[in-house]
Amino acid sequence: MALIKDQQLSISHVATPDIRFADWLDDDLIKGESVLTNGADDLTCLLANASKLDMIAIEFETFADGRGFSMARLLRREGYQGEIRAVGDVAMDRIEFMHRVGFNAFELRDDQNVNEALTKLSEMSVHFQPSADGKGPAYMA
Repeated sequence: MALIKDQQLSISHVATPDIRFADWLDDDLIKGESVLTNGADDLTCLLANASKLDMIAIEFETFADGRGFSMARLLRREGYQGEIRAVGDVAMDRIEFMHRVGFNAFELRDDQNVNEALTKLSEMSVHFQPSADGKGPAYMA
């Protein structure tokens, strides 16, 4: 699987964590860890513990599950500066929107083209909604 991180292909990167957020809480691990979460996890608890984590991988189990978008947006709004990685059903047509809400890494499936994904990140030049990167809508420029 290819990984795009900070808008470029990542050659050397940390593997996607296999420890679930709920398990990480139960084990009371120390700061500097990475976790895998999804929309079923307690968002309030995740936000409260985010500063202890270097990477939060948000899993999209199906295309129809959009809770990961909200999770990433809220993490960034609360000041989380670490890596937010989209994993699972990372659809090409949603990568640019994922980036706008706060994802900075995308784990692509084997059937997805890295160059096409990189193009998607810069495909739109004008936006009409605010984003996690602080760029406001075009009508406010």
